[in-house]
Amino acid sequence: MYLPTLALGDLVNSAISDWIGPVLVGIIAVVAIVLLWKRQFAGFLTFAAMAVLAALFVFFGGDLFGKNGNISKAGKDVAKKINAIDLIGTTYAQNFLTQDR
Repeated sequence: MYLPTLALGDLVNSAISDWIGPVLVGIIAVVAIVLLWKRQFAGFLTFAAMAVLAALFVFFGGDLFGKNGNISKAGKDVAKKINAIDLIGTTYAQNFLTQDR
């Protein structure tokens, strides 16, 4: 028995492009128009920033955070460059730990 994961991926992409994306854009447009109509410019700017972040997650989430996403690759590259100090396994560890400061 196997699970057709390719079909599930297509289902997610189809749901985002056919339903979630248009609904998100419609909600953003309605809220933005209401905020501008009421002349709440500070609220509009805050909402615009949050809407851009939400749209990035919905439309480009896989490209940014997926297995081969840009942010995932950057995080892996940074993690490879981090050096760790092993205080117990080094030759100077005992002198370092007993030294008065």
